[in-house]
Amino acid sequence: MSEVLKSTGFELALIVDDAFDDVPIAADLAMDEEAWTIFMDDVSTDVDVVEEAFPEYHEKDANELRASDHFVRAMYGLRTKLRPDLWNTLFGGYERDRAADRDFLEKLAGRLSAAGLQVKTAGRNLPEDAHECSIIFADLFLGAAQQDFDVDKSIRRLGELMAGRENAPPAVVLMSRSPRLQDKKERFRDDAKMVGALFRVYRKQDLLEGSTVETVLERLATHHADAVRVAAFLAAWEAGLGGAASEFMKLMRRLDLSDYSKIREVLLDVEGQPLGSYMLDVFDRILQHEIEGHVPTISAAQELNAIDPAKYPAPYIAGSSDLQDLVARSLWQNAERLKVTGNTAGMPVSFGDVLVRRSSLDRAALPTVPEDLPDVLVVLTPACDLVRSPDKRRVLLVGGALKALENKTWRYKTKGVTTPIVQFANQPRMSIEWDLDDQRMLKRDELADLIRQEGPYSVGLRLRESNALELQQRMLSDMGRVGLLSKMPFTFPVEVLMFTTDGEGKPKALELPITTRDGGVCITGRDSDGNDLTRLVLTEPSVDEILSVIPKIEETQVHTRTKDTLKRLQASTSFRSLLQRGLEAPTATAKGTFKPLKVPAEKKEDEEKQTDEVVGLIARNPEWPLTLSTNEQKSGALIIILNDLEPHAVMIGDAAPVSEPVSVEAAGDVVP
Repeated sequence: MSEVLKSTGFELALIVDDAFDDVPIAADLAMDEEAWTIFMDDVSTDVDVVEEAFPEYHEKDANELRASDHFVRAMYGLRTKLRPDLWNTLFGGYERDRAADRDFLEKLAGRLSAAGLQVKTAGRNLPEDAHECSIIFADLFLGAAQQDFDVDKSIRRLGELMAGRENAPPAVVLMSRSPRLQDKKERFRDDAKMVGALFRVYRKQDLLEGSTVETVLERLATHHADAVRVAAFLAAWEAGLGGAASEFMKLMRRLDLSDYSKIREVLLDVEGQPLGSYMLDVFDRILQHEIEGHVPTISAAQELNAIDPAKYPAPYIAGSSDLQDLVARSLWQNAERLKVTGNTAGMPVSFGDVLVRRSSLDRAALPTVPEDLPDVLVVLTPACDLVRSPDKRRVLLVGGALKALENKTWRYKTKGVTTPIVQFANQPRMSIEWDLDDQRMLKRDELADLIRQEGPYSVGLRLRESNALELQQRMLSDMGRVGLLSKMPFTFPVEVLMFTTDGEGKPKALELPITTRDGGVCITGRDSDGNDLTRLVLTEPSVDEILSVIPKIEETQVHTRTKDTLKRLQASTSFRSLLQRGLEAPTATAKGTFKPLKVPAEKKEDEEKQTDEVVGLIARNPEWPLTLSTNEQKSGALIIILNDLEPHAVMIGDAAPVSEPVSVEAAGDVVP
């Protein structure tokens, strides 16, 4: 362990906890109303002692005294002068909690020292050399009151420790005795600007159980170099955006009113393009040029190439990034951009505009519209042609069909021409399958009639120029295609249930409350042959829970046919690794059949190739009740069931909400 930590640069650890403070502050006692009431009522018998320690006692009312750090400090210092029962009334609870925390902190420091770390401690005030620490264990609630403002204190303190270290931030373990700790993980990640792989959150009583401390250190150390690369990339982007914006604005301020007027006079009036739309396009490109010239950002991006995908960790926070939303933002202009007129020639559409049939989104609307009209039409006439001779111009449009975007319909490998995602306001996400043979040529008046307020279509969104060009070039010639970024993988939330077999060979549910709570995500991409590849991604707490339960499955409790597979499962080191990286999962269209769960077997010296061995079964959306055939019973040491959650409509710009898991009860046979 110590060698792993040293190789990563983990040598000095800092423990930050208010239990290390010598005296409390007013906020630590603020929640104990009864204690304050009793103290203020009974303090009159010791008033001389109180006045000597705090001369302003009679100048302040009870509420001012309660809120005064100086008064609390003075009263705390009267431990041997005030009546014991009076002093204990105010400070007894604080002292008990502090003693319990001190006991925990001493044990934690001992475990860290045993792992080979030098340990420093601090309360609310950080030591001068705190910035030298490579790993920090911090109390999430820096205050005995355990309130949200105590979280703010913790985030501010960590912000001080991060200052100047954005490119190489320390690893952070948040801890608390509060049961609300798990609810604060996402807030801490966002407010403290942390990368998920660089922090963990644990209740204090859980952190010291078993080998949790050592496991946390090992994980943080193993993935630290790659996590720092991601953190440095994000920090460089943030700094680069600020610098690029500053340089961009210097350039743009050089353009005066006369410049805008001349641009319009000598160019745009002839071209029929409005000044506002033109300058937006120009400014977009200039800002992009400035960002591309930020050397630290480019260097940090280059460093991302060194990330090793073979050892990436399971996500620590439940769920996965909403990659679909990123895909949509990369394909489509912001809907607000449509409010800027695209031309001054009176043409009602612009290049890349997608016209959506109103009845495609609302089947109750315009019931008399012929159903042979396509769901969507995209404008593919070049922008310059749209403003030349608009009265004579015919605009080229290509039709397409809207398809539901869900786990059973989305495929990474598709036939034909497809726009993978489109998000209309208050609608579920959809994709578009384009029919390049469905070409329509419409005049300006025909277009205007098509998208009038009572017309069958409306302008829904506008493709970015490169994506509209892709459609145009595919239609004209495969030789003229424009290369684009590969589509990012898509993610679908799933409920995760796990079983083993009982003595009769029937599925027997395993108790996994964390896995049931967090669920999982099926992320679908492609393999080297271009075929769909789906992996099940679980959270780190779920992985730990599953790995802790598997050794507890007793051979005497499973079916006779299952015993050999159970032995392989419990002895498999590759299963542990794959569970963290992501198990290969069935596609959503696999019809719920059980598939063998295979992992690489331990390679023997006389073997040229590493073979696979079966350690369980996995199924997606199976029929209930679950039944196993004789052959399936042989592999039933671990049975993983994935149930897809229902998709919901999303607002533009919002992340897709996650459904509540489907409840599962076991009464006799397992039923949904």
